[in-house]
Amino acid sequence: MAYQFKSSLKLASASIGFVAATMCTPASAITMTLPTTNLDANSVFSFNSDVQDIMSNMGMYVTGLGNSKQTSPTAWSFNMPVTEVSLNMNLLPLSLSPVSGKASGSALGIYSEDGGLQLANFSLDFKRNVLSADLITTSGTSKNFDVYNFNVAQGLHLSTSGGLSMQMSLTQMKLTSGAQSAFSQALALPTFAVAILGNLDFGKLDINISPSLRFNVSDKAYTASMVPELPSSGMLALGLFGLALTMRRKMQR
Repeated sequence: MAYQFKSSLKLASASIGFVAATMCTPASAITMTLPTTNLDANSVFSFNSDVQDIMSNMGMYVTGLGNSKQTSPTAWSFNMPVTEVSLNMNLLPLSLSPVSGKASGSALGIYSEDGGLQLANFSLDFKRNVLSADLITTSGTSKNFDVYNFNVAQGLHLSTSGGLSMQMSLTQMKLTSGAQSAFSQALALPTFAVAILGNLDFGKLDINISPSLRFNVSDKAYTASMVPELPSSGMLALGLFGLALTMRRKMQR
């Protein structure tokens, strides 16, 4: 508790000093980048229930990787710790607006019966309203790939009660045209599914940052070699091959 108080006091003192210094500069806006790995800073991506039903009925599923943890045993909702935020400070009048955010080390695996992909090291660009991530497939990794366009349903809300905290809500997560093509190929989607991809609202992202401390999150980038999921026919063939090999060894004895 004493350590948390001292850390909060240092953060407050640094902020006051920063504001005092910048008030003397002629710039109308200043960008501040704040590391949040050791703060209680989280973003929760919740898939739309209709999208979850559609994907589940097609034999698809989503799993949390790296820092990402599923928050419900049934709903596709994943907590992804925020590791960095950038804010614009307007001096006259005094206000803050979001520029970008990162969830480095977090990843989601999306798999079908015939393929799969992983999205890792998420970033938000509030100038374009785009969520980007490293796209990992059997073809390799595409860094900072534009995945979703989004709408800001709840703008940046600041509170100084108990320390500086921030909340935001982003909705209408829709795949970019590039992501539609990448998802279609990596997941080997049928024609009818490809046709509706651009119209699907994949869900929402809720962001909540508080001054409490945490020490169990790493901001190291998530990396992985994409291992494709075997289709059902491949799994059956592999199982039969293993059974035949076992019986043959028994007969040889």
